[in-house]
This record gives sequence, structure tokens and C-alpha cells, in this order.
Amino acid sequence: MPRTLEASWGRERMYQIQHVDSFTAWSRLISDAFVQLRSEQVTGGHFAASLGVNMLGDIGLMRIHARPHAVQRTMDLTNSGDGEFYKVSYQLDGYGLLIQDGRETVLSPGDLAIYDTQRPYTLAFDKPATVVVALIPHQQFKLSTQQVGQVTALALKGNHPLSGTVAPLMEHLGANLAQWDEYGGYPLARNTVDLLATALGGVLGTESAGDTKARQREKITSYIDAHLGDADLGPAQIAAAHFISVRSLHALFEHQPHSVAALIRHRRLTEASRLLRDPLLSSLSVQAIGARVGISDAAGFSRMFSKEFGCTPGKYRAEQ
Repeated sequence: MPRTLEASWGRERMYQIQHVDSFTAWSRLISDAFVQLRSEQVTGGHFAASLGVNMLGDIGLMRIHARPHAVQRTMDLTNSGDGEFYKVSYQLDGYGLLIQDGRETVLSPGDLAIYDTQRPYTLAFDKPATVVVALIPHQQFKLSTQQVGQVTALALKGNHPLSGTVAPLMEHLGANLAQWDEYGGYPLARNTVDLLATALGGVLGTESAGDTKARQREKITSYIDAHLGDADLGPAQIAAAHFISVRSLHALFEHQPHSVAALIRHRRLTEASRLLRDPLLSSLSVQAIGARVGISDAAGFSRMFSKEFGCTPGKYRAEQ
């Protein structure tokens, strides 16, 4: 979740809604709620819009109703360090034009599309429109960035067999956005994200060599996630479990954002942050949370967590 949204809207409830009556206010609001964007009003006259947001764990759900406008994620903004997210847009009313990776598609009511905040894109609405957007951290999506890159700015039409399960869920989540605080929408959001990955994966073509490596990295990442509590988790264990050499394992991650060791640490700390947010685990000490993710040294856990999230585990928990 972009920390700007936390700062501007607070943490009292994860559901928030804001209405604006000027395009300047809207430009500021959407950059806070999503990632940094450049926006443009495409028609004259009075501008009005509304944005409802509910953070379900680390998955953001937004319902937008706005008069005509366009937003652009430029190359310089992709390097601003404000997060690595996929955005899945479900068109409820009106029409949108999405452009990314040299492709463009018109989104009609009932259509789904995915785009990546780490690459430039444009999304424009020439008439009033209503959309539901899921903001999904890269690490929470089952498809690799290479795979997603094959389907960005491609509309999954409402009459497509693969959209029949996902689209109603997206519509239901958006229609009941305010209620998920009370009814615990995170599992439903998590399942929706998995269904989205399944549906989009279904339209992919034959895997390339790069995709094969990406899938192998996904399997290794899943293995890491399943063994976070093992204090001895490391490259040797991972390589043996996947019948490859340690050298091949390191080569597989050579050009990735994280080395194998850094990925283990990152996934452990990400899981620790989730456990610290879980109200059902509030009785567990911070040290016990660290031990659950394979970091038994309390001082070391606090130091690594602070470096990753900018505050100690105890402060992080207190702010939830």
C-alpha cells in the first residue's frame, strides 16, 4: 500500500471514501491512493469525482466514479520508488482507453484488464466512468512480471469464458466496499487475486525460455514461502529441493531485484509484517513473530525489520 495513503487518510478504519469537486484535488488524491501519476482533464467545465478505498491486508480495492480525465504513468515516475504493483481494472460503466507495452485496448462495461505500475501506461476516459480497481503487490501475484507483460493492455471481455468467475467477484467486492472491515474481506480478496492470475494465465501463449525460468523462480519463491520458519533455510537447501546446483540457483536470480539470500530475507520480513497486522495474533510477542518466520534473534529481527519497513516491529504493530 502506498504509504502516502496511510498518512493522508489515517488508520482508524481501512475503508475510506472521498469526494472532490476540483481536478486539482482529484490529481492529488489519486496519486496518494495509487502511485504517482500525471493527470489531465480532457473536457472543460466542472469536475467532480469520488474514490472509495478499502485495504484488505496488502491488497487495495478501489471504486472510482469520475468525469472525463486521463492519467499517465511516465518513465520517470516508474523510477520514483513508490511501490511495485499490478492494477487490475474492471469497467462498470462508461469506457476507458488503456495503453501499455505498445498495446492499447478499449475497456467496455464488464471488461477486465491488467497493467503494471513499474512500466509506463496511459488510462483515459472521455466520458464519465465507474471502475473497480484492485491494487496488487507484485509479490502477491502468481504470474511473473514476464508473463504479465504478455497480457498488459489486453481486455478480457465480459463474454470471455475465463472472466465468468472473476468479473462477478470484482463487481461484488466493489459494490460492498464499505462492509469488508466488518466481514473480513481479505480472504475473499486473496482468492480473487488468485482467480485473476488463473484467468489471465489462461490467455497466455506458449512459454518462452524466459517464461520457463520465470516459472522456475515462482516455484522456488513458493518453496521459500512454505519454509520461512526453518532457520536453516538457505541456497543449499533450496537448490537440493529443486534438483539444481547452488550455482544454477544463483544464476537463475542473477538479474532479479533480489538475490536468493535477499529474497529469503524479504519474504520473511513481508510475512512478519502480515503476522504483526493479524489481530488474532496480537497476544504473540514480537520475538515470537520473528521466530515464526525463521529469525529467532530478537535484536537481529528488529534491525532487519526496521531496515525493510522504516520502523521497529513493535511500532509497526502499534500503528495498525
